[in-house]
Amino acid sequence: MASNRHPSERPASMVYLSRARLHRPRANVIQTLKTVEGLERIGVPVELHLPPWKGQRSLEELLAHHGVTRPLDIRAHAGLRSLWKPIGFAPFFWKYEKTLRQSRAVFTRSADLSLVLIRRGISHSFEVHDMDALCRHGTLERLLEAHARGLLRHFFPISHAAARGLMDRGVTPACIHVCPCGADLSLFQDMAPWNPSGLTNPHVMYLGRISRDRGLDILEALAERAGCRVTVVGVLEDRPKTDRLQVVPFVPHRKVPRYLEQADIVVMPYQRHLAHAGSISPMKLFEAMAAGRPILVSDLEPIREIIHHGQNGLCVPPDDEKAWIEAVRFLREHPQEAHRMAIQAQKDASRFGWESRARRLQEVLWNNNSASEHDRKS
Repeated sequence: MASNRHPSERPASMVYLSRARLHRPRANVIQTLKTVEGLERIGVPVELHLPPWKGQRSLEELLAHHGVTRPLDIRAHAGLRSLWKPIGFAPFFWKYEKTLRQSRAVFTRSADLSLVLIRRGISHSFEVHDMDALCRHGTLERLLEAHARGLLRHFFPISHAAARGLMDRGVTPACIHVCPCGADLSLFQDMAPWNPSGLTNPHVMYLGRISRDRGLDILEALAERAGCRVTVVGVLEDRPKTDRLQVVPFVPHRKVPRYLEQADIVVMPYQRHLAHAGSISPMKLFEAMAAGRPILVSDLEPIREIIHHGQNGLCVPPDDEKAWIEAVRFLREHPQEAHRMAIQAQKDASRFGWESRARRLQEVLWNNNSASEHDRKS
């Protein structure tokens, strides 16, 4: 077990079960940590259980690397490693099943862990990220059956598109609570304001892992034909066809604002065939908004929930290279419009801080607390 708060200092009101590996610079790791940090900031004690991490870095070093500034009660258990998945992560549940049954709220975004909780009759709530994957693997039907039996109490989809998918399958609307991802607004407070003069020779930036289904073709087209400098800050999963892309290896999450500060335009050219395009809620979108930069995004249903075309950004047909080039040209030729949209995006970002998201979780889980007495007495 590893924790930077002694377990006896304060009893947890909530147990969060995760399969995130802290040594990996992945969005799911950041999102999990920021969710827990947000809850802690509003006074909700959380135990975060996850698999051990690799390497020699301490928990404190890893949290700092990921931009977490508050101590978190993190319990690393080998029983949550993938090798135990075939037997339902049994070593972990042998040790913690009583704790889970007695907790005021149990929460997870892992479908694998949710299914084990269901098999063991432990009530909990589930954060929905990838509806397509849940449907493809037949998992959603099992989750819906558990919901009908009262074991899966609440669904927290990260987009309204995912919420509609749940309602279409018969989930009671009162048990669906949309909670988009967010941004750590405190990291952007001292950021230099956007300068419209940069649009003369714009620096276009994409942050995160990039692949063909995340829009690498679009970035290549912008670098070759849009008269701008294009930088990818993150990991290349596919090899570029041009040498005009500048690539910065993945950076610690706490340094993301410093890179966004250098951007004149931020782009997110996700493609329709991206596996989770139907329910996506990327953290980098909210971070770009908090940075007050002009944003070009793919015209996908869940992204339109956040970016309203012509108001706080521009929505562009995902696979239309000419349309992306034209969108960059529009911003260059209309700097005042670009500035207006950037300012509006920054204002809108104030609704998507992690603390605001945490209050929504607390409101639902606490005020609708219907954990069965059977669970608590078992």
